[in-house]
Amino acid sequence: MQLLLTKYRSGALAALFLTLTALPGHAQFGGVVFDPTQSAHALQQIYQNVQNSVTWQQQLANTIQLLATADKDYQQAITTYNMIHGNLKNFSSKSIWQTIQSQLTLSSFANQYGETSGLQAAMNGQAPGTSSLVWRLMNLGLNSTSSSFLRGQVLGSSHALATLSRMEAMDGVSSQCLGSVGNYNMMRNGNLLPQSSLTQSQFDTTSFTTTELEQLNLLNMANAHHLNESQAQGALHACEAAQAAVQNMAQRTAAADEINNAAFVQQQRSVFSSAPANSSHTWDTYLP
Repeated sequence: MQLLLTKYRSGALAALFLTLTALPGHAQFGGVVFDPTQSAHALQQIYQNVQNSVTWQQQLANTIQLLATADKDYQQAITTYNMIHGNLKNFSSKSIWQTIQSQLTLSSFANQYGETSGLQAAMNGQAPGTSSLVWRLMNLGLNSTSSSFLRGQVLGSSHALATLSRMEAMDGVSSQCLGSVGNYNMMRNGNLLPQSSLTQSQFDTTSFTTTELEQLNLLNMANAHHLNESQAQGALHACEAAQAAVQNMAQRTAAADEINNAAFVQQQRSVFSSAPANSSHTWDTYLP
């Protein structure tokens, strides 16, 4: 800016000097001599200096505007830096996100005569490895007479063997589900302390847990807890799907019984007529 003002002053002095030199002078012998060429040149020089002065003023205005824009950008950068620095150092507005965690309720079963011995411990995660034994003790078993009867049945055409297979599928699925429920309850009980510690760190407002690195660590741990919970929930959902498949076995057996009974009745009536004497064959297609 100082350089532009110096150039502007130099131009003005040069123009004044040229003006003075273009004034009429005295002749050598007392007369006045006027030089038109020199005066025109002086006027042209003055006009050029004025144009240069306007250009310098415009450049000076543009320079001032650029400096004002640069200062504005600088102030905005300082404001942004202070905001980011404050968020990374002391991010304390977390309580608005805090929720209440539901507590896990444990199962309770009556056991008047020992009929549910071990069930409560297996369901609550106190003895998850005993689910198969507990299920077998709670249900009715097959006696020796039933076993000898089943040995003589033909696989694929025996209603008794189909019922037995459904019972065995129920035993396997139910034992698995009891174990999954027990494992889930045991996992939940073991995770209560780490989850409580994680929650306290997430909503802590001190500088120890409000840095960017610490917040990223808390996010990673929260994702790890969420993954474990999702896997446990997946095991429970798999048990529900397996139980639904076992229930479908019972419905399928009932449907097969209905078709087989209809075919058997039709076959018997075609061989041994059940219609009254001198009646039509309407009774052949009648099912009671």
